[in-house]
Amino acid sequence: MAEPQISVIIPVYNAEKYLQTTLQSLQKQTFKDFEAICVDDGSSDASPRILADFAANDTRFKIHRQTNAGGSAARNKGLELAAGKYIAFLDNDDILHPQYLEILHQNIIASDADLSCCSYLRFAGEGVYEFADTVLTPTIDFISEQPFIDKFVRKKKIEMLMWTKLYRRELFANTRFALDLPAINDILLNIEILLKSKKVVVCRAPLIAYRIIETSQTLKDLSFKRIEEFKNLCIDINKLIAAYPKQRKILQKIAARYAYGMHIKEYLARYNPAQDGERYEMLRQNLTELRQSGCLVPSMLNLRQRITLWAFCRGRYTLLNLLKR
Repeated sequence: MAEPQISVIIPVYNAEKYLQTTLQSLQKQTFKDFEAICVDDGSSDASPRILADFAANDTRFKIHRQTNAGGSAARNKGLELAAGKYIAFLDNDDILHPQYLEILHQNIIASDADLSCCSYLRFAGEGVYEFADTVLTPTIDFISEQPFIDKFVRKKKIEMLMWTKLYRRELFANTRFALDLPAINDILLNIEILLKSKKVVVCRAPLIAYRIIETSQTLKDLSFKRIEEFKNLCIDINKLIAAYPKQRKILQKIAARYAYGMHIKEYLARYNPAQDGERYEMLRQNLTELRQSGCLVPSMLNLRQRITLWAFCRGRYTLLNLLKR
């Protein structure tokens, strides 16, 4: 049997409410030459039965079941099992435009790129998202031959989310999702992928609908586990400098941006540090450790951010309230 053009990797964990709709959106793709690698990460609900039903009726759906190990481990297993020339990722509650694979694949072939990207839209609720325009003319909005620079220096619109992309399989040689980043693993991976890529093609059409639900990471309270991930991300970004020394300053700026955005900006938008002692102290400790280790270089932040960092680390609540207005 010939190898498929595309392997779509789908980590599944207790997704019975939305899984069937998600898999149907993949099954209805206009591009048919794909395999679906569904990695059941220890689900305890009806997800295994739903997966088994799809696999029984469509040989393109292949199921691997493992003990719960998190999103990074599930996607890494999918990469290990994938046979396709190209790799795509799909979360177990999102919905694909019927031409998602067709357009991404057509663009990557036409431009001989390493990576093909699209845009996405958000929707809330438990229903099925219906795309307003179900028949699109494939377009290429721009091609980047310096994707890392274009994204992080020239600020071109290249999405960072893994499921907005079709990857040439070779990009994953010696590259995997970080196990210490189970919830925010695509950030680090896509920074490294852009460093490795020589050409990226971008279509700005929204080809995937991202479902916003109460269990979405962006809506959850900041757990101590998630705060620890914030620190790990900054450390891991700095580790890339050893392999890409010419990009040191840019990587330091990226690390500083994420350290500030996740530890301070996101926190202050949702919490009052004067009333949230334990979580606030962990964030302050993280920032101190990152600064001392050189993983957070304050000079990479703008003046207002540096002042806010100073006030945050020293517990100057009044100044913080003024700065966040």
